[in-house]
Amino acid sequence: MEILQNFIYPMNTALGSKKKYLRTEGSVYYDEQGLSLQKYSTARFDTYYNALSMPLWQQRVGLDQVSLVISGSGKIEVELWEVFQSRLDVDYFGYPKRQLVKKTIDLTEEQQVVFDLDISDNLEYTGLISPKIIALNDVKIKDFAWATKASKKRDVKLGISVTHFNRKAYVIPAIKRIKEQLLDDAAWHNKIDFVVVDNSQNITPEEAMGVQIIPNENTGGSGGFTRGFLHYKRDTDATHVLFMDDDASLEVESVKRAYMILSFAEQDNTAVGAALFYEDNPDFLIERGAHLSKRWVAPEFHNFPALEPHEVLITELNENTEKTYMGWWFCAFPIKYANKLVPPYFVRGDDVSFSQLNDFNIIYGNGIACYAESFMTKVAGMTTYLESINSTIVNALFNNHRGTIFVEYAKRYIDQLVSGRYGYVDVLRLSFKNFAQLDADRFVKSIDLKPMFPIFKDLTKDNALAEIDLTQYNIVQHQVNDESRRQKFFRLLTFNKLFLPQNKDQVVEQEFIHRAHFRDVAGYKKILYYDAKSSKGFVVDVKRGKTLKYLFLLLADGIKFTFSYPKTRQRLLSKLDYLTSEQMWDEILKLDAKAVKTPNEK
Repeated sequence: MEILQNFIYPMNTALGSKKKYLRTEGSVYYDEQGLSLQKYSTARFDTYYNALSMPLWQQRVGLDQVSLVISGSGKIEVELWEVFQSRLDVDYFGYPKRQLVKKTIDLTEEQQVVFDLDISDNLEYTGLISPKIIALNDVKIKDFAWATKASKKRDVKLGISVTHFNRKAYVIPAIKRIKEQLLDDAAWHNKIDFVVVDNSQNITPEEAMGVQIIPNENTGGSGGFTRGFLHYKRDTDATHVLFMDDDASLEVESVKRAYMILSFAEQDNTAVGAALFYEDNPDFLIERGAHLSKRWVAPEFHNFPALEPHEVLITELNENTEKTYMGWWFCAFPIKYANKLVPPYFVRGDDVSFSQLNDFNIIYGNGIACYAESFMTKVAGMTTYLESINSTIVNALFNNHRGTIFVEYAKRYIDQLVSGRYGYVDVLRLSFKNFAQLDADRFVKSIDLKPMFPIFKDLTKDNALAEIDLTQYNIVQHQVNDESRRQKFFRLLTFNKLFLPQNKDQVVEQEFIHRAHFRDVAGYKKILYYDAKSSKGFVVDVKRGKTLKYLFLLLADGIKFTFSYPKTRQRLLSKLDYLTSEQMWDEILKLDAKAVKTPNEK
């Protein structure tokens, strides 16, 4: 019998609240050894991490049998419940539930089957299935899992590749977590491999803890992950690769579930992606998959809660399978279906292109998730430049909506302009200028960003976080809680009150994220951008003349883009085979493909 899902408990509060794992009544305790319940206490598992999803395992993976297995000590009553989608029209919170079966058992140290479910009939079970445990005396639950008697469709050897650059505070705990919970677990021997591609080349042998470290030039996320992929393809017998970011936290159980999906999925080209949560708001999804829209990447279930059973079921039932992509914070895929590598983006756009270029059957599932810092706080000249130019390249290659591309550029441009961050406007203009001149040779050379760093620093020198004496400013934290339609129209008509008398005596404070909150800064001449973590900030002056100048430059950019875009697009498309080839990456990474033996040649 193969374990599909282990029941897990909230041992790390940074990964979300208790309600993402279980709901309890009475005296219930949990630790790394299992779950303890005093007499008449209860625990329910209709949760994000522990419910068994029929849309996932039955419909998308193709299983026809599952079992609930358990071991421990004490006497319990087990009720099996299903939260399902009603055949009737119901409101958002109207997903009904039903009790399927009930059983009383004496727990033993040997694992025993509580329930066997035949799920071959797609109409019998359609929702989330979960147990409710009622302790009839003091109980200790040790092993508790969903399993299957079905045979695997394939033997999977999963190679995990983490790309690291100067974030030891994240990557070293990740190395320790994966080593202890996977590599050192006898049950996972010869199933999982693990390497860290070290773009900063500063992980010591002691910090590596015996895990293989691959030193690499700083070729960004795309270069780091490609280096890991080529290692597994050429130097090992791995069948699948899992990319993970160095700053992403997760339950290791997510890796195990992805492995089982890859093993049992009916479609040979199945890949597994993970939902993303932000560390500072871990109960709300940032995305659970996404698709490439005409503008840019459109996330699915953005800011959607994942606490209540009906919320989890909604995400499981409404998975978008069109034009989906896997974020490289967690991207597991079969090596033999990765026929195209990613173009040399450095970062931003690499994961989107990889999924567009290759034929993957991408699956997401509840309980497979990563947690990371908010993208909104990752603001710098480099990231602003790369997000602009690389999103333009992606849309040019895969969508070809010239007008929509420029609208997206203009939106970013005006966001920074209204925010008074003119240095970032200059960075955006540089991205459009360089896109117009782009060809395959320049694209490949752009993977080395070092020559660009002084340029970014110079352009954003007035908008860079620095030590600041807040006492010299009359600071207000202005927040508009509500705004009528008429007030909003008036504010927009006056370009965020730029052309009205401005408040020159006070400085309005804003968090340093990707742009200002426009309603907050409307009518203020001075804006303080402040980063509470570093206690650094800067003050900008919102200038009418400068704003008008940049608006005229935006019009000029649009005219130039109209004529340059078709030529740039054609230059890139004509060399796309090379730009997605192993040959190109061997040249960038300075690898000798001929000197590396494939597994069959050993």
